[in-house]
Amino acid sequence: MKENTWKVVYIASRQEKKVAQKLALLNIECFLPLYKKLSQWSDRKKWVEVPLFNGYLFVRPIDSQREKVLEQSGVVAYVRYNGEDAKVQDDEIEVIKTVLISGYSLETINTPDDFELGESVMVNEGPLKGQKVDIIRRNNEEEFLVSFDTLGQSIKISLPYHIFRKTN
Repeated sequence: MKENTWKVVYIASRQEKKVAQKLALLNIECFLPLYKKLSQWSDRKKWVEVPLFNGYLFVRPIDSQREKVLEQSGVVAYVRYNGEDAKVQDDEIEVIKTVLISGYSLETINTPDDFELGESVMVNEGPLKGQKVDIIRRNNEEEFLVSFDTLGQSIKISLPYHIFRKTN
């Protein structure tokens, strides 16, 4: 019997595209929302397609394919809600697809859990915009203590996580 709703699986870091390809080869319906982002390297800039939801993939397996999804390298687990697989309705998937097709510039909003101690991030707004900083400590739910070097000195400052961007 075919399951009529989409499910969500956790995917290992940076494995979303590979897992989606594997599942497609197994005829397991999946949806990986991607958007184009301008990435900066030290020597160049390039447009790349990145997952809209890092670490997640929407799947629509029939009942007999549920375990096959979990067997794929890179798949961590199904997202669970109230003791069962979390379900996403067709209309929610259609909204995501419509937004992607619209051509709007989009990016998901960061959460504090997106950043790790010791990680280097870019500041997106405020007087430190464009400055690369290192996360030293999580102060509370909204702010991190970060450091950056200037004039041969290391300066520590508390900044809200929502102004950070991963540097890749």
